[in-house]
Amino acid sequence: MEQIVFRGVISSAGSDKYGEKRYAIYIPKSVREKAGKIAGKEVIVIVILPDDGE
Repeated sequence: MEQIVFRGVISSAGSDKYGEKRYAIYIPKSVREKAGKIAGKEVIVIVILPDDGE
């Protein structure tokens, strides 16, 4: 199992053809090359929300 860790933002990506909201996680340039290997593959996403002070 490979692990890629980065800090990002989940943004709205509009709606699908059934009107359900869609979301996207934008990947920073610093990990873009690593992320290219996982495009189209199933991944496990763990979300950790930072404290407001960060």
